[in-house]
Amino acid sequence: MIRHLVAEIAQTCGWETFDTGDPEVFEAEVRRRPPAAVVLDLVMPNVDGIEVLRELAAVLTGIPILILSGMDGRLLETAMQLGQARGLTMAGCIQKPFRADALSALLQKVASCRGEISEAMLEEAVEREELDLHYQPYLDLQSRRIIGAEALVRWQHPQRGPIPPSAFIPMAEKSALIGKVTDLVLAKAVAQAARWNDRLAPLDISINLSARSIQDVTFPEQILRLCRQHSLNPARIVFEITETAAMQDPVMLMDVLTRLRLKGIRLSIDDFGTGYSSLAQLRRLPFSELKIDLSFVSTMMASRDSEIIVKTIIDMARNLGLRTVAEGVETPTILERLGELGCNVAQGYLIGRPMTAPQIPSFLGNYAAAQ
Repeated sequence: MIRHLVAEIAQTCGWETFDTGDPEVFEAEVRRRPPAAVVLDLVMPNVDGIEVLRELAAVLTGIPILILSGMDGRLLETAMQLGQARGLTMAGCIQKPFRADALSALLQKVASCRGEISEAMLEEAVEREELDLHYQPYLDLQSRRIIGAEALVRWQHPQRGPIPPSAFIPMAEKSALIGKVTDLVLAKAVAQAARWNDRLAPLDISINLSARSIQDVTFPEQILRLCRQHSLNPARIVFEITETAAMQDPVMLMDVLTRLRLKGIRLSIDDFGTGYSSLAQLRRLPFSELKIDLSFVSTMMASRDSEIIVKTIIDMARNLGLRTVAEGVETPTILERLGELGCNVAQGYLIGRPMTAPQIPSFLGNYAAAQ
């Protein structure tokens, strides 16, 4: 469903999400926990978006609202003006069908407009441990078992509420703070993975690395010390690196990544197909998996071009001896088709939403029981 896709895209931008098509459930949730932003479709089964705007005007002030609809532009503009007239903060609109990157850009713009995030604020957040991790499980398509989870950093500000990574990670990467953020994420993720492997089940942990981390020649030793400290097999770690990061300083990159692989750690190219890496990078650098971007996966059953791209990436990865992970899996049909194409691992709302560490044990039990 469209709302699940919107939620998945928002998750990749660092937003915590709640989605529903039931107006009563939506109103109850808004009153219980006011959101940081709202994405609203104008046409829904039991209520129209204009009615929802009227209700929102009574309970929300200053919360950005994005309009999403397949209606014509003039009607969308009228809805925007009506929302503004009711005192709502109308942050933009987007027409269906929409591109994932267009919605992502709009959500990131909303995040950046919620107030400036300073280095001092972020440094204080690290010291106060306001940054925490959520975990999104992923599924082995052959065994149909949950084999790991991706660690996703979240910032719960005491006054502003949840602040998505898109609002603070780029700023951190331009300063020395990215080192502190990375250290915190690594420490929490490795410690949690060790607890799962010791007390629960063998699970991998996927962790996103910034470009700066892979330019540090001491990084492989740092992560190995952390694994030894928590008695975690380094083979349980998968570091995800974007295509853009993989294009920087090839000699240093080859040094750091090769030493990580020698220590047993696996390496993944994240959001594959959306960046500018050359195929030569796949031959030159010791990657072990490709992560197919959700913009292709989520549209592969409706777009022949997207399906061809997904199939091509899977075939290429197989021929190179690499594992493939598909992001944004929302429907059983997509999951089944990925299995037919030979994809190895699936991640998305169909398998599980990002969740806190204490939620993982019951999720694993429920998922296994449902199979």
